Amino acid sequence: MMISILLVFAVSTAYCRDYGREMRATRMSVVDFWKNETKGDGLNVRVAHGVNSWPDLVDQLHAIKINFRSNEVVRPVLQDLYASQADPTSPVLQYPVILHANVFRSPRSVETEVDPSTFVEKAKDLFPDATLSLGWTKQSNFSHLHPKFKKLSWRQLFHILEYISRLDQPVMLSVRLSVAAHSKEQLLWLLGMDQSISLLLWSDAEDHVTNWTPIVELRRSTTKNRILYDLDPKHRKFLQTDSNEPIATPPTFSLQDWQAVEFSSSGSQLSTVVRSEKGPAFLGEPTALLLSKIPPPNFPSEQKISGKVHFLPKKGMENVDLDENSGVSIYLMDKVQDIDSPKIKNSLEVFIGFDGKIKITNGQLKNLPYYETKSVGQLPDSDCYGFEVTDMGWRVKLDAWTAECGNQKLRKRRTVSIELDTPFQKNRHLRNVVVSKKGDSAVDFLLEELQHKNAYNYRNPWITVVSTILLMIYLL
Repeated sequence: MMISILLVFAVSTAYCRDYGREMRATRMSVVDFWKNETKGDGLNVRVAHGVNSWPDLVDQLHAIKINFRSNEVVRPVLQDLYASQADPTSPVLQYPVILHANVFRSPRSVETEVDPSTFVEKAKDLFPDATLSLGWTKQSNFSHLHPKFKKLSWRQLFHILEYISRLDQPVMLSVRLSVAAHSKEQLLWLLGMDQSISLLLWSDAEDHVTNWTPIVELRRSTTKNRILYDLDPKHRKFLQTDSNEPIATPPTFSLQDWQAVEFSSSGSQLSTVVRSEKGPAFLGEPTALLLSKIPPPNFPSEQKISGKVHFLPKKGMENVDLDENSGVSIYLMDKVQDIDSPKIKNSLEVFIGFDGKIKITNGQLKNLPYYETKSVGQLPDSDCYGFEVTDMGWRVKLDAWTAECGNQKLRKRRTVSIELDTPFQKNRHLRNVVVSKKGDSAVDFLLEELQHKNAYNYRNPWITVVSTILLMIYLL
């Protein structure tokens, strides 16, 4: 069998011999287990390689990491672990266990990847108390690779989410140091997910880091205790001499202000919304919604919904005719309690398409023929668009513009504004806010800096007076 066992231990000594089967059932991640030993910094963890002697393993044990190197060994090894769970005298399983496999194929790979679906599903069924560790296959001549292969793209991150977003057990990603240096934003997004995610950053002699700033910022982030290190001595020495004072990385998306609602999908691919403190990602078919928990204000206050959408066509779809209705929809609804499917009808909709098309559409208008049904506009082609929706109750306005994506510099920002008069609710409340995906599964997107804010209307007081009089006439 192609399997190896590594011993992972903290610098300071910690004994947990009082923990038994109750401890195993907590599904505690190794990061949480070592919280005191790491002293808030994962650099205090060391990895000992090649410990395959059971006496040595049991004698020094603070956790084990089992590497699966082929598909054939996944099931029998996990079955053995499953059987050992029933043995309360087992010394090994009194501590967190990491199950690791290289499931993602690297450029210039020198080994075959383990099938991610097989590994993840079997581990979930047979050993749900373990921390799952996912990595990339070993490479030849890494230092000679083109720089574009030395980073984790958003599209690759979405691919990872297909395997980890529905797991209840802790997940660890094993990422090369050089790759992490070019993937700070993607890794911070993962660490901001509303589930237990941690990182193991590793390096060898082929890693040449010219810009240490991203690595230092990752280490000093507020989640730094969720990053462990298995580094070449020269890299470890550099980080040990650098400041590790924490720096604040404030969330750009409030998890507590938005509720995810998911509906079942008939397809096999992952179709959902995955939330992170850095923003939500909408994947696959449009089967998920985000409902704002912020109550709508009363007139004459107004509310604003703002953010940036980053569209990511799935691999191989860039040159295919995509559904022109693919994009992000922001619905302004009277009652969210009436939602019984992901396809929302008879509601006011603000739409930003992947191709730059924007529009505001009034829902079904009954006995109100003097309202326009829609207002449309067109932005230049871009992968990212910023937007701000202003709901005044009697009118909705959309400001949208071309925005930078990551390190891509924008030549010139182009802004387009459209607005539409809308029927007013007789209870004087503005509308509830719902965000969703529209179109098909070919285009995924990331929403950055998504915010819903209420604000009193500080416009010209005469405009407010006139608006109030018109509202009173409408209500009469």
